[in-house]
Amino acid sequence: MTAATTRPAGSAPTPPGHPGKLRTVEMGRGIAALAVVAFHVNATASFNGLATSIWTGPLQFGVDFFFVLSGFIITYVHRADVGQTAKAWPYALKRFIRLYPLLWLVVGGWIVLRTLMGEMPSAAEAGTSLLLYPSTAMPVPNVVWTLRHEILFYLAFCVAIANRTAGLALFGAWTLAVLWQMAMIAGGNPVEGVGAMVLSSFVLDFVIGALVALLAARRRVDSWWPLVLGLVLVVAYSASWVVFGWSRTGTLDYTSWGNLLIPLGGLAFGLTLYGLLCVEDRVRVPQFAVLLGGASYAIYLVHVPVLAVLQRFIAPLGDGIAHVLLFAAASAAGVVVHLLFELPVTKALRNRLLPRRKPADA
Repeated sequence: MTAATTRPAGSAPTPPGHPGKLRTVEMGRGIAALAVVAFHVNATASFNGLATSIWTGPLQFGVDFFFVLSGFIITYVHRADVGQTAKAWPYALKRFIRLYPLLWLVVGGWIVLRTLMGEMPSAAEAGTSLLLYPSTAMPVPNVVWTLRHEILFYLAFCVAIANRTAGLALFGAWTLAVLWQMAMIAGGNPVEGVGAMVLSSFVLDFVIGALVALLAARRRVDSWWPLVLGLVLVVAYSASWVVFGWSRTGTLDYTSWGNLLIPLGGLAFGLTLYGLLCVEDRVRVPQFAVLLGGASYAIYLVHVPVLAVLQRFIAPLGDGIAHVLLFAAASAAGVVVHLLFELPVTKALRNRLLPRRKPADA
């Protein structure tokens, strides 16, 4: 093991506020998205009488990795903006452009399709899916539940950009409230309903990601050991789910004992993420892996509707080939939507809505 450095060996200094693309992180985002797709392919298989495996269950923890990644990316990219009130509105616009256009495309299309099939979502389901306000209603598609947590973190970080003191106080109070809720869960008397969602243990995943960003910006170890140790802990955490059934009881469960274990997974994924950053200059990440990372949001949103539509046509092909085709089709659909909709729309909206940089800032 070599001495710790402020950045990976051989890398150029990164100007504050202008971090370059981290290819290992992009690869991690892509892997997390594909893990969630594989998890839902297994669920789709169970609905259609195809073979399933309990060992695909831990793939759902790709969501936990996404939360850690979100905390990391926002903090890493915008840490220099904290306390700069003028940066709050551009930040909010960037988050809006990143989340909502694609969300409205997928959610709106899925609502229309379900309505035509005689399964129109309720007003509560449609409202929380389109606007991402806190709710205990099941969103459509169901994977949108994670974005309701994302938007809360984004809003809290916006407060920190607008006012550093208020932002730090908010994050401190929020973290303490989450820890208090965890103590209440252990004692059998937790806050219920929407309050339980706001005080979910997933908040600590975002905090862990933010701490990784602050650590990585100051100090990275030029070694493989953080990544290896992180992956070992992820495997152990996943195996415990299979062997002992330590998990939440459902998508909208925020009060069972399984919620107390979420920070353990967050720490494992946080160390894995730090390990990826430490080997940024040691590995050559293929371009297709970077593409999958860029398309991860589209893959995540699109794959459930695609699986729901295609299962009736592909499932009759039988075990093995049906699993592979469902996985490939759902993943490819996300990449196509990313290339044909997400990228051009994001670029157009950023050019139209975001203020132009002055030459000195370029």
